[in-house]
Formats: sequence, structure tokens, C-alpha cells
Amino acid sequence: MQPQKKNIFINGRFLLQAPTGVNRFAYELCQALLTAGIAFTIICPKKNIHNDYDIKDWNIKYWSNGPSHIWEQLLLPLFFIFQKNPYLLINFTGIGPILISQKIMTIHDLAFMYNPKWYTKSYRWLYNSLTPWAAKTSKAILTVSEFSKTEIQRLLGIEPSRIHVIYNALPSIFLQLNRNLYPRPQIPPYILAVSSMDPRKNFEKLIEAFFLLKNKKIDLCIIGAQNTIYSFKNVQETTKGEAQIRWLGRLTDQQLAQYYQHAACFIYPSLYEGFGIPPLEAMLFRCPVIVSDIPVFKEIYANTVSYANPTDAYDIASKINIALENVDTELIEKGYDRANSYSWENSGKKLIRLIQYIR
Repeated sequence: MQPQKKNIFINGRFLLQAPTGVNRFAYELCQALLTAGIAFTIICPKKNIHNDYDIKDWNIKYWSNGPSHIWEQLLLPLFFIFQKNPYLLINFTGIGPILISQKIMTIHDLAFMYNPKWYTKSYRWLYNSLTPWAAKTSKAILTVSEFSKTEIQRLLGIEPSRIHVIYNALPSIFLQLNRNLYPRPQIPPYILAVSSMDPRKNFEKLIEAFFLLKNKKIDLCIIGAQNTIYSFKNVQETTKGEAQIRWLGRLTDQQLAQYYQHAACFIYPSLYEGFGIPPLEAMLFRCPVIVSDIPVFKEIYANTVSYANPTDAYDIASKINIALENVDTELIEKGYDRANSYSWENSGKKLIRLIQYIR
């Protein structure tokens, strides 16, 4: 008699937070599984799900409540004590419960180990304590680039056969929004930067580079929300009174599409990433893109972007000057094609093959 297939459960804690970054990865892969006809149940705390998720066709079970990490590490495992049938729990974000071995976990990057000073003490302690344990007890580990796979091998000592690369792709909502033409924001021409307010995003060096630009009639628009997990010196405070630097906070997807569509260029001078989605979004809107000259971006973006040394403000300024003075339409089209080469359908197929192997 063949062994019974495992029921698929997905840790739904991500649904309580805005659909950005790693939460988009979780949402899009759930949608890909749903489209492929894979049955699964989302286990979610008894709290309000964020309004920006379209989950009308999802099978969601609400279980218990409590602070996020306590729910994940203590209350979520209690749910599985009562499961009579074999199961597999997929965790697309966070650490995943260390008390459950029948699980897949996702490690997007190991920035907290690469440079602990970027994070608060409590975050460092939690992730340094639990991540190695969770990784060693998981059936498999997902990550979003070959670069991150190498980092997981190097820093956690996990054998490569247990680590599976599943790339990010464009948010599906942006593929819809890109069909529209939006009015230009009522501001002067601008350079665009999009990311969380995180020390590794290198805003200090970006602002230093901005003041070195030849074009003094262009603005810098920075879009993104603050997060309490980061040990972030408030760069925003240091630019008070600088009318040409606009800190716009978190915007809706439609507003973000509008800013991408009309930006003179997009700059992403991050010091460390597991993937880096915003440049992909900018490429979709045919915006010239400049990124840091770091290994992960060479993997993800290849020869479809301009590269700058993220530690050298003069080099960043030089690459922005070039992008503003000479629009490289061939590079822009390469970027557009590169952005569309990543798809959630393909990533979903890789995940399904892994699930079937484990089941």
C-alpha cells in the first residue's frame, strides 16, 4: 500500500502585514499553487488580515492568537498536535516553528549574520538563536538566488542538496498596472529610489551622491516605510530643509506605478541583498536602472542595468549623470525583457516539484 500523501499547510502569519518584499513572495507563490490546482490550507492567527490581499478563493483556518513570534513558535505547533493525517508545513517568511520538523522554511537572505549592526539587538538575538536550528530541522530550505544559497551553505553549514532556489518575479498587480498610463506627479523631474528604511539600503551614500550631481534641477524621491527591526540612523532627519529630497513613505501600488512610469532613472545602491525586487519593478516600466556592483545583482540582472560601487558616492553620482544625460534605449529594452523573464508560474512549478518529492 502506498503511503498517504501529506496535507499541505502554509504558515499565514505574513497575511497580517503589508504585501511588500518577502510577503509578496509568499502571496504570489500561494496564488501560483492555487492556479496549478494544488490543495492547501493557510493557518493564520485570529487577527485582521491586511486589506491589500486578494484572498477570496483561499482556504484559511484561523488558529489561536498571540504576539507574532510566540504564535509561530509555540501556538502554531499546538495546531499540528491534533492533526491525525501526515502533513507538510510551508513557511515562506520568518523563521518557521522550530518544534515542527515536517516543514519547508524560506531564508531570503542572511543579512542579520552578514552585518549584525544593521538590526536591533532583540532581532539579532532571535534570528541568530532560531534560524540555524530551524534550518537544520527542515525537510528543505527555499531561497531566492544562487547567491543566497551559497551564503546559507557558508554561514549555516547546510548541504547544498537541501537548498532550493526559487526566484522572485514581478508582482502580478504590477503586470496589470503597467497597462495604464498615469499622469506625471506634480513635481520637478526626479530620480527614484524604492526600498524599506533599512541601513543596508545605503541611503546616506545615495544622498551624498545626489549632492554631487551635475543637474541641480532634479529631485530625489525616496519611497518606503520604516520598520522597527532595523537599527536605523534616521537619515531623514539630516535632510530636513532639503526641498529636493522627498521622503514619500509607503505608497499604494498604483501610486508606486505612477512614480516608476515617470522617473528619470531608478537607483538601488544596496550593500547586501538576497534578490532585490524594486529594480525588477522599475524595469517593467522601462525606467533606466542603476544598481550596486554586488554579486547577487550580477546574477539577477546580468547586463541589463548599470552598476555603481555602493561605497563610492562619486561613482554613484557618475552613473546617475550618465543615465540622465544619455538615455540608453537598448539597455532599457533589455531590462524590460529581463524583468519579464522571471515568472511566478515557473517558480510555482519548481515549488510543486519539491512538494511532490517530499510528499
